[in-house]
This record gives sequence, C-alpha cells and structure tokens, in this order.
Amino acid sequence: MCRSERGFAMAIVVALLAILAVFGAAMVMVSTTQQAGSALDMQGVRAYYAARGGLEWGMYHVLRSGFGGCGGIDAKSVAYGANLADFRVTLACTSSTHEEADATLTVFSIVATACNDSACPTASTPPPASYVERQLRVTVASP
Repeated sequence: MCRSERGFAMAIVVALLAILAVFGAAMVMVSTTQQAGSALDMQGVRAYYAARGGLEWGMYHVLRSGFGGCGGIDAKSVAYGANLADFRVTLACTSSTHEEADATLTVFSIVATACNDSACPTASTPPPASYVERQLRVTVASP
C-alpha cells in the first residue's frame, strides 16, 4: 500500500456524514413548516365558524321584529367562549329601503369579520405570524 493512499476512506466518510447532516436538518425544517401551516389552517377554520356565528347572530337581530334593524349590531364586537375563546367578531351593517310592487322592503347587508386578535381587523402592522382573519357577508331582506 502506498503512503499517499492512507486516510482516503476517512475523507469520504466525513463528507458523507456532512451531507447526511444537511439532509437531516432540511427534513426537520420541512416538518416544522408543515406543522405550523397545519396549525394555521385549523385556526382559519375556527375563524370561519366564528364569522359565520356572528353573521347568524346579526341576521337574527335585524330580522327580529322590534329590534331596530342595523342600529343594534353595527360596529358591534362579539367575543366567544369555549372552543372559540381566542376569537372575536366585529359586525358591520347597512340597510336600504326599496319599493317593490305594493310592498316596501328593507334590505340589510351584514359583514362579519372574525380574527384571533384584540380587534378585527388587526391594527398591528404587520400582523403577528399567528394572525388569522375571515370575513363573511350576507344580504337579507325584510318586509
């Protein structure tokens, strides 16, 4: 065996270990990113249902006789408990009156914005990395 060939296998082993370490670190980073994305997806679903609950609450109040239309819900902020405790909904409502045949219809447009911050939409610029917001809109009419 020649003296110049000594230690050749050691260099290959060190290079191979370095490549495997980089590959392992990349796999950990991908896994962490996927978990964070999945958590944000779940928060998005929760925000959707919080906004939907706000819309249903708003529709109930504008369509209920004697409530006074948009006056009771415009710029109203609703906080939830239980599974949606970290979400709040801000409602906006506008109304307009229309004549149709012999009837007068009042049309209400309700917008519910749900988020996991202290105010919806958030005043933070930029918003926190975990911030999630969903906005839903509905138009209903009442005679």
